[in-house]
Order: sequence, then C-alpha cells, then structure tokens
Amino acid sequence: MIRITASLFIVLLLATACSTPQTAPVVRFNEQDKANLIVRYYTVDTSYVLKPAVMEGRFLSALRQDAVLDVAKQQPGRELAVIMLIHYGCHTEAEAVMHKWTELLTGLGYQRVVFLSARSDMQVNGLAVVN
Repeated sequence: MIRITASLFIVLLLATACSTPQTAPVVRFNEQDKANLIVRYYTVDTSYVLKPAVMEGRFLSALRQDAVLDVAKQQPGRELAVIMLIHYGCHTEAEAVMHKWTELLTGLGYQRVVFLSARSDMQVNGLAVVN
C-alpha cells in the first residue's frame, strides 16, 4: 500500500512539475509596427528575423543566435525587441530562454523586450504576451 501511495505521489509530482499556472488573463500584443526587432526563436541554432526581414532570396534565413544579435546591433532604434517563442513543455525552460534573451538584448541597449507565445504562422499582432 505504501509503494502504491508513493508511486501515485511521484506521478502527481511529475505531471504538475512543468505545468503553467493559468491565473492571469491573456494579454494580446498589438505593437508590431513599433518594434525595432522581431525574432521567431526556435533554438540557439535556429531563429528567423522578421523585422527587419533577413532573407535569402524569397525566404527568411535561418540564423544562429549570434547572427541574430549582429542584426540587433545594426538597428538604429532600440526601443522594443519582440521574441516569438515556440511552445515549451516546461515553464522553467521558457523562463531560462526569456532570461537569456532579455540579458543579451538589454545589453545591446534595447529598452523593452517582449515575449510572445508563437503559433505556426508568422503573424505577430494578436499573439499572447508571455509574462
């Protein structure tokens, strides 16, 4: 009986360890035109810069994080940077990514860094702001 109870407790802990609290109302982003930099982030090795668009022919170029930062450095205005995040299964993983981007971009002089929960399309306005 103790083994069953302990097993159920461990399963409960694992199931809730990476759950995201749903207490705050969803805030939608609507400042696409004001953004100086918009990045769709997948991994350190794969990101797409939507604004200013970094293209290879007719397609967006997949960039490593250091190349994204090179683009960010070239922007004359540094009021607002937007990072579109793919879905993360674990809140702590998303927190680590957001912390790193915030540190890097504020280090370049960006005043605000906003994180959005990305969808499959490239639309920016209307996406949920990640707290």
